[in-house]
Amino acid sequence: MNLKKKKILAAAIAVFSKKGFHQATMEEIAQAAGVAKGTLYYNYTSKSALFRAAVTDGIEAIIEQIREALSSDLPFHQHLRKLVEHNIALYLKYSDLTRIVFNELTSGMDEQVLKEIERVRERYVDFISDQLRVGQEQGYLRPVDLKLAAVGLVGLVENLCAYHLKNPRQATRKKVVEHLYTLLSRGLCEEKA
Repeated sequence: MNLKKKKILAAAIAVFSKKGFHQATMEEIAQAAGVAKGTLYYNYTSKSALFRAAVTDGIEAIIEQIREALSSDLPFHQHLRKLVEHNIALYLKYSDLTRIVFNELTSGMDEQVLKEIERVRERYVDFISDQLRVGQEQGYLRPVDLKLAAVGLVGLVENLCAYHLKNPRQATRKKVVEHLYTLLSRGLCEEKA
């Protein structure tokens, strides 16, 4: 992806996060990106197409960053801690993106855009589920529905990070990681003999 498109997508995420899909305008996004409005339409045929690209490209980048960080032969408990740490770190780093992915009201959007956003949300949950499957196959996790566990983990990350952003002194990032890891490891993990 070229630099101009990266600037446009970053600006779109920032504007959509602050104003929501329906209130954001292509003019505001162009101004935030430092490009002409025509440049937006040259690259993205509509506001819906730009929203779709911002969401899908952003989530795919997050998945890839987590995948790279987790490629190791660590014991599963350490792998789970890294999964928690990286999900929280990336949620906070890309809080504008995660806010629109998980909280954006989508009424009035093109049906194809809605399907694409739902697909990328599902892909993220499936990715987390696959990470948990490794622990289950190795006997570290109880026999739980991994999809539901992944949905729960994503929801916990989202809510704990939102709480951290509002209360950074009370809920430090380190404290959020420790509490989430403890909750997951004691609630999901079997004792190994």
